[in-house]
Amino acid sequence: MNISAIILAAGQSARMGRVKALLPLPLLPGGGECSALAGLAALYHGLGVADILVVTGFHADEVEEECARLDLTAIRNPRPEDGMFSSVRAGLAALLERGAPDAVFVHPVDVPLARPLALKTLMETAAAGPGGKAAPVLVPLFAGREGHPPLIPGVHLRRILAWGGEGGLRGAQAGLPRRVVSVADALILEDMDRPEDYARLRGLAARRDALSSEEAWVLLRQHAAADKIVRHSDAVGAVARRFAEALAAAREAAGAPAACDPELAQAGGLLHDIKRGAPHHDRAGGDLLEALALPVPADIARGHLDLDLPDEAPITERELVYLADKYCAGADFAPLERRYEERMTQYAADAEALVAIAGRLGRARQLEARLAREIGHAPADLAREALAGHPGRRPA
Repeated sequence: MNISAIILAAGQSARMGRVKALLPLPLLPGGGECSALAGLAALYHGLGVADILVVTGFHADEVEEECARLDLTAIRNPRPEDGMFSSVRAGLAALLERGAPDAVFVHPVDVPLARPLALKTLMETAAAGPGGKAAPVLVPLFAGREGHPPLIPGVHLRRILAWGGEGGLRGAQAGLPRRVVSVADALILEDMDRPEDYARLRGLAARRDALSSEEAWVLLRQHAAADKIVRHSDAVGAVARRFAEALAAAREAAGAPAACDPELAQAGGLLHDIKRGAPHHDRAGGDLLEALALPVPADIARGHLDLDLPDEAPITERELVYLADKYCAGADFAPLERRYEERMTQYAADAEALVAIAGRLGRARQLEARLAREIGHAPADLAREALAGHPGRRPA
């Protein structure tokens, strides 16, 4: 599809007190900072959207200087005081002068953290849906709330541009086909109007390459075909979270940094089998998550079948998910040895396979013993408790 993006950056930023488009955020690899506008430009370029228009208004000179640095086309709204929809119209008019694209994202610059996976979901939905006048405006949805940016079919742009009634862009969509699309991204809801919002978004930006457990649950349901995989993944997430809580508590009690996030461990557990059923599903799952710009859960997925942790390396969420997976037979607790004994029985006539399975069991036992020493509890007991107290979520 031929997709364009309009970034709305014409606001006065009166409540923020600073130009929102130019606010620095840690959106570069390794936590490096760039402007909110630069971060959105990188987001769209990474998705293959090359046609990006930036609508300026208040603070136009400063924002347009950043546009020039980023090689972005700037369109000035002559009346930004008329509100955001006037900027939408300015952007659409400029876009239509060049010919309508198949679809266009309309993205306020003060919603700078939306993840690639949310936009990819909308793009894939549009590509698979009806065309022509039946093509719906697609609006991302998380936890029952609509967010930004919408993806608007090009066939509807002239009608929206001609809208002169109330209600802004939403009002302009009245009578058009419209569909909300569930996305695994709470950041579509996060905007920055005030300094306290900006401070919150700076913290959220640092965790943009991972998911919360609720986001991971949505992504799992979008990609996992079998209910039994969903139930197993939910169980592994619950056990990994319990391990992470115990490990963080033990480290803090010893006066050391926790360096372990229960929320990240649970999300990693939920996603570790996201490509179960595919050949080499650990690598396939990691590749899928990497393609969605989620390197942290990607690393966890790739390591959940087997790993060897050097003595000097700390236990992280990756190792906790790996061990949690070994205690979960489906959604039920199983002793560590059971998973490997079943494999040994299956490959009893294959001496080479038996050696490999025994090696995996030995590495799992080593990690189990090491975790037990660090937390002061038997991991098997914690796993059993976590599953006994975890009601499980309905797969559908």
